Amino acid sequence: MEAVIAGTAAGYAMAIASTLALTYLAWRAQGAPWLERMVAQEVNTALLAVPIFMGASLGWTMIGLVAGSAYRLAGLDDGGWPGTSFYVVVVLAAAFSLMPLLFFWPRYWWMWMAMSAAFVGAFGFLMPALAGR
Repeated sequence: MEAVIAGTAAGYAMAIASTLALTYLAWRAQGAPWLERMVAQEVNTALLAVPIFMGASLGWTMIGLVAGSAYRLAGLDDGGWPGTSFYVVVVLAAAFSLMPLLFFWPRYWWMWMAMSAAFVGAFGFLMPALAGR
């Protein structure tokens, strides 16, 4: 059960990081035609943080529940740190999501790299640390 809760906590940490990144992107896109079609022009883009956080927290905690359950079912939570193969899987998951972002939106490379590092930190280090308690 600790692994599932640890996965949820890691997902929640990613939801906070995603909220910061997506709110920044919405703020930078202020005045863009695609944003004006979705949101009324009078709405301050900083207020979009609330629905962004609601969606991000729902999505990332679900991903964390699945990751924590897979971590438990693989038997990695029986004490100690997981092996190298676990870290390779986490880093590959971060890298595969990073590649299309860097290809289609290279302008924000620093944000994509930070989000990938946050993913590796949350699911590669925070989740095993919390699951082992």
